[in-house]
Amino acid sequence: MAENSQFNINGNLWISKGDDLFVGPNQIRLIQQVTADGSIHAAAQNLHISYQNAWQMIDKMNRISPIPLVTRYKGGVDGGGCIISNFGKQLFQQYEEKEKQLQKFLKEINHDFDLCRF
Repeated sequence: MAENSQFNINGNLWISKGDDLFVGPNQIRLIQQVTADGSIHAAAQNLHISYQNAWQMIDKMNRISPIPLVTRYKGGVDGGGCIISNFGKQLFQQYEEKEKQLQKFLKEINHDFDLCRF
């Protein structure tokens, strides 16, 4: 590690309900990939995570949420897929806005943060 490196205050946005993680950075990446791919299986492959892990994250979000975020459908020529609900789209839009606010706040508080002056 370079000696001239500055110390920084970092953080991530996590939304919890009680003690349960509802949405965090990994869930956001998964939902974005599901939106792009239209499939939990394809999203899991593209993110290099197991389908089981992806399904468990989505299932947990859907159970915690007052309205399901992801709806699966079966059948058809392509074998089915999934869609993000309007509620899910609104949640993720709000998450992104709050994430931008958090990053702005972190940039502001890091502006004059310097442990080396103590």
